[in-house]
Amino acid sequence: MKSVSIFTWLVSVSVLSVLTGCSDSSVVALNDDTPQPKPLEMDRAISGVKEETTATPATEISTTNAVYNWPCWRGPDGTGISRETGLLHVFPESGPTILWQAKLGTGFSGLSIADGRLITLFGESGREIIVCFDANSGRKIWTVDSDADFAQGRSFGPRATPWIDGDRVYVVGASGMIFCLEVATGNKIWSFNIYDQFAMQQFVHEEGLSCSPVILENKLILLAGNSAFAFDKQNGELIWRACREKMNHTTPRVAYMERRSQLLVLTAENLISLDPQTGEEFWRHPQQAVNCASPVVGPDNQVFTAAAYGFGSQLVKLTGNSATQVYQNKELATHHATAVLFEGHLFGFHDRPGIFKCVAFHTGKEKWSSRSPGKGKLIIADGQMIIITETGELVLAPVSSDGFHPASQARVLKGTCYTAPALANGRLYVRSNQQLVCIDMKK
Repeated sequence: MKSVSIFTWLVSVSVLSVLTGCSDSSVVALNDDTPQPKPLEMDRAISGVKEETTATPATEISTTNAVYNWPCWRGPDGTGISRETGLLHVFPESGPTILWQAKLGTGFSGLSIADGRLITLFGESGREIIVCFDANSGRKIWTVDSDADFAQGRSFGPRATPWIDGDRVYVVGASGMIFCLEVATGNKIWSFNIYDQFAMQQFVHEEGLSCSPVILENKLILLAGNSAFAFDKQNGELIWRACREKMNHTTPRVAYMERRSQLLVLTAENLISLDPQTGEEFWRHPQQAVNCASPVVGPDNQVFTAAAYGFGSQLVKLTGNSATQVYQNKELATHHATAVLFEGHLFGFHDRPGIFKCVAFHTGKEKWSSRSPGKGKLIIADGQMIIITETGELVLAPVSSDGFHPASQARVLKGTCYTAPALANGRLYVRSNQQLVCIDMKK
């Protein structure tokens, strides 16, 4: 394994993170581990694959027949897994090729990429800013001053990930502002503050609103305050409100189990399944913890959840309108990085020290653990784990249940990084609370 220290000059840009989205047909497959066959149109929508994209003349976006998008939190499938192939597995001797980079401010909002545009959020000079870049060149297309930077308790800037849905993008700020904007121009279609709109100021968390929006058919789904909400994505009007118990920091997961779509909501007290159309509760299972990581859906109608601060993890199995615990242990207590399920194994960072682990999904038994590379976030693509650590180290390692065997490593970011990588069309995008970097990952 080789280690390369890389810093090139920064392109000075005013940036603000925006939430991006996926296509309307975003219900995940039966499980994260073994996707079910789908019609061609649905398969493309869920995978983020598009046959072609064209430049918008008004903004002269430099697109090049894009094939894969990463339009929302944890990618198009919501699994942290990309279907892209033909990627580098070892960096060149000179280190990763930096295609472009831009200055960012505070925050850890994710990076959403679709049809040649990248949208994210950051904080600067006491303001939250939404920014849109040309994903290929790094040229700034537009910015929107969305709100005052979150100033209650501990302020780390915005952290929710935008959702790009066709010609619209949906963004959530740390203070509770929700925006629907035109992707091409940044022009506002509608907006409101969810805490003000529903008199929930007493539920504002000291670390701000972290849940990323989920777009499902005609709905924008969000967890905030003491409720789960579904809004009409066209106009922001309330469709339903459910749960009525304290939320933490998780983003809900939509899955098809027991022959119906289910919205999996992890609150501060329970794992709850809702009908995404009506908000009606199907079932619930207790999990009292500081829940930051989202539910992971696996085969056989099973759901894995985990939390740090002493909780650990559990696997529950759904039968009809009830969920039964399969196991609970402390083998993989993920902090704020949701584990990735791949070929029957979970890969994630254990507790606050961030020990990197692999555990068997069905049994919860540890397969291996490693103090290297340090706490971070990962995605999986082309048979390898792509990891960015909190200190800005980019690590490539083959996916294996036999051990952690890093193949290449390089320092690519300054500052602190709590944001998972995003991969689109052979380009890897990583960010910290100081900068955004685009890296060429094509062979």
